[in-house]
Amino acid sequence: MRKIKYLIVLTISVIFTSCNNILDIEPKDRITGIWTNEALVESYVHGMYNSLQHGFCEALWGSLTDELHDVHNNGGAWIIQRGELTSDNISTLSTTTTTPSFNKWGYAYARIRDINEFFQQIESSDFEDKIKNRLKGEMKFIRAYLYSELLWRYGDVPLITQVFALDDDYTTVKKESYGKVVDFIVNELDEAAVLLSQSEIKKGRATPDATVALKSRVLLYAASPLNNPSNDLTKWEKAAEAAEALIDKYTLYHDYKNLFLEDNNEIIFGRYFTKSINHNINGLSGANSLYGGGHNHPAENIVMDYEMINGELPYSLDASNNIIANPGSGYDPKNPYLNRDPRFYASILYDGCIFQDHEIETFDGGIDSPLSSVLPWNATMTGYYLYKFIDPSKSVNLRTDDLSTNPWIFFRYGEILLNYAEAKFELGDEDAARKSINLIRARVNMPPVNSSGVDLRNKIRHERRIELAFEGHRFFDVRRWKILEEVSTKQILGMQIRKAQNGDKSYDIKVVAPVAYYEQHLKLPIPRTEIDKSGGALIQNTGY
Repeated sequence: MRKIKYLIVLTISVIFTSCNNILDIEPKDRITGIWTNEALVESYVHGMYNSLQHGFCEALWGSLTDELHDVHNNGGAWIIQRGELTSDNISTLSTTTTTPSFNKWGYAYARIRDINEFFQQIESSDFEDKIKNRLKGEMKFIRAYLYSELLWRYGDVPLITQVFALDDDYTTVKKESYGKVVDFIVNELDEAAVLLSQSEIKKGRATPDATVALKSRVLLYAASPLNNPSNDLTKWEKAAEAAEALIDKYTLYHDYKNLFLEDNNEIIFGRYFTKSINHNINGLSGANSLYGGGHNHPAENIVMDYEMINGELPYSLDASNNIIANPGSGYDPKNPYLNRDPRFYASILYDGCIFQDHEIETFDGGIDSPLSSVLPWNATMTGYYLYKFIDPSKSVNLRTDDLSTNPWIFFRYGEILLNYAEAKFELGDEDAARKSINLIRARVNMPPVNSSGVDLRNKIRHERRIELAFEGHRFFDVRRWKILEEVSTKQILGMQIRKAQNGDKSYDIKVVAPVAYYEQHLKLPIPRTEIDKSGGALIQNTGY
């Protein structure tokens, strides 16, 4: 009988203890238990840098533009190029470790929520203010960067700075105007710059200069025709001032090819890699004959925009894509890759060039062509392979263990000079604009630009196309300038090369892939699932 009493008492105790434990369960819709631990908070902030995705992916941003063609359609690039984008299929343009973040809506807002959680909790932490301020500065920079990426893709977007709980009403979320989001981003960056100036910053982490570089790009886009239809000059003034703040604080690296292979004094903010945390742009973009993945093939569209060394464009095309040589350029139709802008040779592998003691053969039947006996499914259809970012000292075999560690550059001084040139031109200061772009051209011994008026604007845009090729700018540039349809009339082009028995080669332009863009494609659609979840509070972008 006594044993039964003890058993009853023990059972009641367990029940009440269990009930107390159930009632004490921590909430599952928020992060708890780390905010008093400095090491854990530091790790939390460090992890947020992964939301700033680098570009060394199977498909570069250029595959959505007239820069590149991806034969494998990684990242769903063909949906964009063929004009098939809808609010339903945009979800296929997902964010992963191997494809770029074309559609970043859900991913960005998830990370923004994590950052908002940080700001809600960080003041309860009792560690040193100097460390706390640095971490707050880093998180403000990352949140500003994420909102910038949303703004550039979708235009007006919701501006969320609080943490939503599971039972909160999401139908209250509405889009804010482009201008209001820009103001928020600029304020975040200004505050971040102050907070970050109080501490020594490790390489690869946000710095005061990184905040200014991001502000320069944000304000330049905000001043551009797509987002500034009335051409409000005060917006151009703000863009010029932001860029000017970094003028002469950095220098142009002397070697354009190696600029992208090693740490140098042109980089303002980048993603750095090590032997254990690396990437494989070499293998992903390597030629098929060297067992590379063959992604990211440069299109003839950009090849024909690389000037001759005298500053003249080599040729134009007629309505049937026949080459019309520019008589003043010195272009030789039988030797089309001779005497080009040095940035061409640093960025693109072409038929007849030597790479790793191997002659690239993209002529019909060549070992690097679709008629190759070696991995022909990875061969270029445009006649070119990517060389920018490729480290020639490392293997380009897709399965190599000799992976790359060169940094991905988010912001560099070359872009700042181009931002400044564009803003100063729109403000009427052509001398300052010419000086900036001529500094960039002088690095590679290209002749200076002496144009004025509309011709100078076109030269500035052309210089941006060449200098920043494949770095992820073209997609946004052609949209903010509102020239998307204009540059899409050529389709995606390649070079058809035929080799005669005597070794002579002929060169003709061919269409590689269709292109179709419409006015609504100046912005991405909001995924339909997000519209549905909002209960109609979110308004879809026009045309979708």
